Amino acid sequence: MRVSYQTLGCKVNEYESVAIINQFMDNGFKLVNFQDEADVYIINTCTVTNTSDSKSRKAIRQAVKRNKNAVVAVMGCYAQLNPLQVKEIEGVDIILGTNNRHLLYDLVVDVLKNKNPKFLVEDMSKPKEYEEIKVKRYTNQTRGFIKIQDGCDNFCSYCAIPYARGRVRSRLPEDVVKEIKHLADNGMKEIVLTGINTGAYGKDLDKFLLVDLLKELVKNIPNLPRIRISSIEMTEVTDELLKFISEHKDKFCDHFHVPLQAGTNKILKKMNRKYTREEYFEKIQKIRKIFPDANITTDVMVGFPSETNEDFESAYQFIDSIDYGDMHVFPYSKRPNTRAYNFPEQVDNLSKKFRTNELINLSKEKATKYREKFIGKTLDVIVEKVQNGIAYGHSGNYINVMFKTNTAKQNEMVKVELVDANYPIANGKEIMHV
Repeated sequence: MRVSYQTLGCKVNEYESVAIINQFMDNGFKLVNFQDEADVYIINTCTVTNTSDSKSRKAIRQAVKRNKNAVVAVMGCYAQLNPLQVKEIEGVDIILGTNNRHLLYDLVVDVLKNKNPKFLVEDMSKPKEYEEIKVKRYTNQTRGFIKIQDGCDNFCSYCAIPYARGRVRSRLPEDVVKEIKHLADNGMKEIVLTGINTGAYGKDLDKFLLVDLLKELVKNIPNLPRIRISSIEMTEVTDELLKFISEHKDKFCDHFHVPLQAGTNKILKKMNRKYTREEYFEKIQKIRKIFPDANITTDVMVGFPSETNEDFESAYQFIDSIDYGDMHVFPYSKRPNTRAYNFPEQVDNLSKKFRTNELINLSKEKATKYREKFIGKTLDVIVEKVQNGIAYGHSGNYINVMFKTNTAKQNEMVKVELVDANYPIANGKEIMHV
């Protein structure tokens, strides 16, 4: 039988989808493209913005339309917070939410036999344990995203994800090490540690935090060339963490993604971000002092309620003062059941669009300026794909590079001299295979 899946949203969703698809393939299912006809469709949904909700509903309807006799299973954050909306879409057979994903294969088999729809969405506000699902292999991927924790305790005023995912639950370190070791032993060259709030790893464990997990990975998996941390809040970037990474620079990617979200203290406070922009700036300067060539990237939200033109101008100047290598810029989106949903002084869409474009243009300037520092220098690039004699991949400091090749293959590490600072993909020249 044929199985297909569509993942919307974050890398945690991608990890969970791959883990579930591994289970189907282990039981004889053939993986096909989501655009093709399948017997089982799995849609892993996202609810971080209104657009995410819309894309989730669209993907569900596409699956139902593609094969009316197929089993359609919907899981993820949108399904968790809006299960009745999903239920209203004719043709959906299974609704799971963000827990009990380990049951999905058995639920699908049961529906294939008995045609009885399954509705299994739990209340995530109640205490849960970490749900262990494993990735055995990534198909056609050279970078493995490994989920190390779930949930978030921050409750930013704009964000629905803590309500969808529940409180922080950390994966047992021995399970993380075992999974990554298996992938490294099978040729995976880069692992990205990810979670709903990655830096919160271990806060529910007994005296075992993220830095302790990193120590275990370095000690137990010597054949893993690269470890990358997907994203980390500035409040969780500790001196001990920076010191350990600096002592093992050969193992860790020279890349730190540290979300800012807002560039004024007024908006940061209303967002419930728990730091000031001065504290954020000081933390970035500390990272920069220890890692002078690191690619420091960030997330910035514009158009949060009560953000005036003066607020935006102040935020712009602050953001411009930080030497980011790239920025993910997005407009504020009202999420039901969050505190910000009913905040007064909502910003109009035209202003949001203008401010978003202003910061995107600034981001491009900063990305180009960062890349210029590496023109003529050699970077280690893991090849992600090769098409028509052109190889594509990312360096350790997360510069997207393309270069001509006659010999490079997917998943090889190649030394590449950066030729220009083009964005989003810079040109390089192949030097040698590592």
